[in-house]
Amino acid sequence: MFHRLISYKNQHNGSTLVRWKYAADIELANWVSHQRGLKMSEYRVNLLNSIGFVWNVFDHQWDEMFQRLVTYRNQHNGSTLVPREYGADIQLGRWVNWQRHNYSIKMISVHQIDRLESIGFVWNAMYARYARYACVLDGKWMETYDRLVAYKKQHKSTHVPRTYTDENNDIHLGKWVNTQRTVYKQGKLLEKRKDLLNSVDFAWEGKRRPR
Repeated sequence: MFHRLISYKNQHNGSTLVRWKYAADIELANWVSHQRGLKMSEYRVNLLNSIGFVWNVFDHQWDEMFQRLVTYRNQHNGSTLVPREYGADIQLGRWVNWQRHNYSIKMISVHQIDRLESIGFVWNAMYARYARYACVLDGKWMETYDRLVAYKKQHKSTHVPRTYTDENNDIHLGKWVNTQRTVYKQGKLLEKRKDLLNSVDFAWEGKRRPR
């Protein structure tokens, strides 16, 4: 059976995780599962270890999902805020939320906590939802800011007419500019946004209408 497991490993990219009801070899699947519950000799333990035998299936599955989260993070500018119903990987979105649940009821190991925190995992589900929402809003703000930069390059000014609509006809840049001035005067404009606007010599006072 051990040699059949080696053959399986060679055929499955080095994996020794034989599915419980592996149709091609049910006998092997049962044998592999049986090994995890046996008290066996050190020789057999070492033999299985030599081919990377997985003793704890759940730990292996957790590690696999963690690696998928790392991949997501690398693709999303360092964010681990996976939406619950993430279309590209539904399983990952649900797994991430399950980690938060396990953390809240103290059913997650210290080792797993450390690994998640090493990549900036957000434990607070409410904050995670808020952060995803904030990221969307911030993305829209930056998109409009880029259009303002383009406007300035063309017109040498950030005095955008209130009724101005850019060539895409989907963002009212003039109204957005006036909103930034209003928020600034209320003391509610984020510092990073103020700095970005100052970097293009933003006109905080709009042009006065002639009387």
